[in-house]
Order: sequence, then structure tokens, then C-alpha cells
Amino acid sequence: MYVQCVSCVRKYRFDPAAVPAGGASAVCKGCGARLPVAPRDNAEADAARPPVTKAAHQKELKWYARSDELLRGMGYQRKTAEYNMLFFMLREFRKRLGITFFDMGCSVRLKRVDRELAYNRLSFFGDCCVAPVPGGPPSCIPDLLCGMAEVLRAKDSARRFCADELLRVAYPDSFPVLVRFVLGVGFETSYAETVYGSAVQIDIGLDAVRELPEGYDGADLERRARVEISRVPIETGALPLAELLAPGLHLRPGRDPDLRCASPVLDALLAHYAGGAD
Repeated sequence: MYVQCVSCVRKYRFDPAAVPAGGASAVCKGCGARLPVAPRDNAEADAARPPVTKAAHQKELKWYARSDELLRGMGYQRKTAEYNMLFFMLREFRKRLGITFFDMGCSVRLKRVDRELAYNRLSFFGDCCVAPVPGGPPSCIPDLLCGMAEVLRAKDSARRFCADELLRVAYPDSFPVLVRFVLGVGFETSYAETVYGSAVQIDIGLDAVRELPEGYDGADLERRARVEISRVPIETGALPLAELLAPGLHLRPGRDPDLRCASPVLDALLAHYAGGAD
């Protein structure tokens, strides 16, 4: 495993098997800071086991099975803290959005900060993954963010899942550091083909989610998240994590003569944010 000094970002490689049960510490050769090196202790009781009271309800059992399939497909194992936290979030999403939450795409993807360190990104895809604006299209973002914030505050009061801790020691199945919402649309090309890409991309850090006020309505989303809205496919793959975590509004209203996007949703969003482009 790799342990990173948060002060000077120097990285050190440790053998997890050599870390004693009580943990250990090391001194950073770059800045002299003391680095705590703890063994991974993420075993927990199974939170995703259907309650006995729901055993006769096939709809409920199907929902539990589908949730388990989704989380395991993301690389998380049952009876771990990371799996349980994501399961609690799915359950909260269902309470707020209904059982049809699964109509929305959801995935976790490992992204590399550099050659050695990485972080996980939780992404949501769907027509409702747009910034909420007055008179605009329906947005699921306030409900999803409020649900995540409520679960983090209720289930992680010790702040085990925060950016500093998750980036200090990176595991392939670490809890996501970044949350992304994506609206994908079709762009018609000048040679009569359709190219699909992202027209709206919203990135918000896990720590910013935790600090959201109760009942957050998304009115000032661009002050808490990086909001990008574009008439051409969005490309942010080369942006460092620090830029993705920086709140701000990024509008790309210019049209590409070789790509045309006829989307009323996109038009409404750009009209609302007109004058706030970077």
C-alpha cells in the first residue's frame, strides 16, 4: 500500500502484511512529519442483509439483491465499512427518489492522481443529473446530495471517510473521494453521424457533500461544486483532482460548426447561467 504525507505529498510504499495490529508510524524524509500507518480494519456486520420482516416481500428482496449486485459490481465486498456506507446511501436515495432510483446509472471508477496514487469517483448518469434551476428540467442532484450528507453525518461521525484519510492510503476499493453527475447527449456531426458525449458535468468533493446544510436545494451549486455546461462534448480527463474539487461555473456556449446539439435542457441551463461564464 502507498502512504502519502499530506503536508508535502511525498509517497512511501509499505507492505500491508508488515504493519502490526496496533499500527505503526514513520517519519517523512521530505518534511519530517510523522506519518501514522494503520492496518486496514474495515470489517463490519452485514448491513445489506434483508430484515426478517421483509422476507415475504419479493419486491423488497429484489431491491436488496439488485443493490448488492450494483455495489459488488463496483468492486466492494459485503461486510466492509465501504460497502455498508454505500448501501446506506442507496437506501436513503430510495427513500427520497423511490424504488425507481435504479433507472439512473451509477458507477464507481478508479482514477489515478499519478503513477502510484489513485482515488475512486462515484458517478451518476441520467436526464435528471443537471443543475437545478427555476423553471428548468427536474433535477435529482439536491436529493442525492442531501441523502449522502445525511448518511455521512449519521454513520461517519469519526470522519473516517474524508479526503485526507482516503488519499493518505489508497486502496482499489476505497470510498469515493469525488462525486460526479453527468448528462449525456447526442451531438450531430457535419457528416450525418451522432457522437455521444457529456453536455453537463458536475463534480463535488466528499468533504463538501458532508458540509451541505440540511434541506439543501442546490440553489448555489456552483459555489460548492465544479459545474460545467457545454455545447460541445466535455473533456476533463486531464484535469488534476485539485481542479475538479475547486467550485466554480464553467460555461461553453460557443457552437462547433462540425457538432450540433439540439437539447432544450442544455438551452435552458445556458440561458439561466448566462453572464456567469468563465
